[in-house]
Amino acid sequence: MLHPAIAAEREVLLALFGAAAGRLAVLMPRVESDADIEALHQMRVELRRLRSALGVLEGHDAVPDASELVSECRWLAGHGGGLRDMDVLIERLPDYLGAEPDAEDPMIRLLMRDIGRVRSRERRAMLAAFRSRRGQRLVARLEALASLPVHHGEWPGEAALAAATRRALRKLCRHGKALAPDAPAESWHDLRKRAKRCRYLLELRAGVDASRSAQDLVMRVRRLQNALGDHQDFDTHAMLIEGFLQSPEGRTNPDYNALLQALLLDIRGRMPRARERAASRLQGLLRSRSRKQLMRRLSPERQPQKPWIGTGGYCHGFVGPSPCALPVGKVVCVGRNYAAHAAELGNAVPDKPLLFIKPPSSVVDLSPSLRIPSGWGSVHHETEVAVLLGRELCNARPEDAFAAILGVGVALDLTLRDVQDALKAKGQPWEISKGFDGACALGAFLPMAPGLDLTTLQIRLVVNGRRRQFASSAQMLTPIIDLLCFASRHFTLWPGDVLLTGTPAGVGPLVPGDKLLAEVAGVVSVRSVVV
Repeated sequence: MLHPAIAAEREVLLALFGAAAGRLAVLMPRVESDADIEALHQMRVELRRLRSALGVLEGHDAVPDASELVSECRWLAGHGGGLRDMDVLIERLPDYLGAEPDAEDPMIRLLMRDIGRVRSRERRAMLAAFRSRRGQRLVARLEALASLPVHHGEWPGEAALAAATRRALRKLCRHGKALAPDAPAESWHDLRKRAKRCRYLLELRAGVDASRSAQDLVMRVRRLQNALGDHQDFDTHAMLIEGFLQSPEGRTNPDYNALLQALLLDIRGRMPRARERAASRLQGLLRSRSRKQLMRRLSPERQPQKPWIGTGGYCHGFVGPSPCALPVGKVVCVGRNYAAHAAELGNAVPDKPLLFIKPPSSVVDLSPSLRIPSGWGSVHHETEVAVLLGRELCNARPEDAFAAILGVGVALDLTLRDVQDALKAKGQPWEISKGFDGACALGAFLPMAPGLDLTTLQIRLVVNGRRRQFASSAQMLTPIIDLLCFASRHFTLWPGDVLLTGTPAGVGPLVPGDKLLAEVAGVVSVRSVVV
């Protein structure tokens, strides 16, 4: 099964993709109609949240165009930045002036004319971006992300959101510690951008970790971001006023010039106080116990890690489903344990078990999809009874071997048949045809019960509605308990190791699109689709 912590991260990301795409669809008509300034702000926030979430998946194939989508979200949000700056300037103007603007004042009319001229220009640029094919295509692509399946084989196989959140929080703190009080405005703006990314990732993580320390940290980062936002607004508005001072009216009209100079003086005077608030909140964040607690919880040692997870985030689990608190160990396999299978491949029946080992990195989920490699020739299925061990075995007696079985399930031992045949023909080892990533697909295990008869298990594989493999464990040349005893005489078996007990006749190739039903009758049944 997929490790619960990794599954929870994927579900949180998918929920964000779906919700954000839905909110964008609602907000964009409101932005186009210029109904309220908050619609534009919320739309840009959604795009930034999406950028943060997509950044978690950069470099992974679950969203192969994640880096491009990050750039496209930045592009679209950027086209609303200028308009947002003008709207916030209009909103703050009464505070800057010390009173509501007097619409009858000729100098105020000049100021509002200049603001309106810049706002109209920025709005035209924003609408052009929104209405372009590029903008419409981006929204459609973002909507499609919500349909990405949780068990998609190309998701990160580790706790990627936890790692990204830890990196973002570390970068925010490192940048803040190095920031001098008299640093240029650009440096404070960089800190604000880091705070935004950190906040969005922390809010995402809240879907996985709703602890008090995580909630406290979200609040602290949000308060820091707000103080930095004030500082950025003041700096942006000061630059806008400086631009108005360079206009013909600003240069030639003494009264208008005086108004602009007074505004500029007031705005610039607010920046040191905003920096002080931001610095105070930054120090509170750096000293907070919640930051230290969360950093410990996000540390790699606290996340699912090898050998507790196999490829793609697999972890041992029981039907239900519920995870099993055992590492993913080696997979001990036996060749030619059914006479009919040996015959179909033209191999002699051995006089004792032929053992080989698949590494833990080969283990993946059998359900709901099975990814097969391409470019290596034919990939054959070999359906087998799988036995999960819960105790250590070394030179085991039959009663010890039986007591060590924790669960029984079904597995697909995948083989690169063309590669294997070529290596065999040269007399060379053929591990690479059996031990590649994804070569051992395991379903959930049924906990071992004293009444389960391991000598009468029926195994079956159905491909696209037609039965390909069927046999009983009674046909095994070496029974399951004897296999465990034999293997333990050659190498110690550890808790978390898996024994694959051999495949019956009927092996054959798999191709993308095949629908599989693999089962041990009365024990476990697993459906999967080959991709």
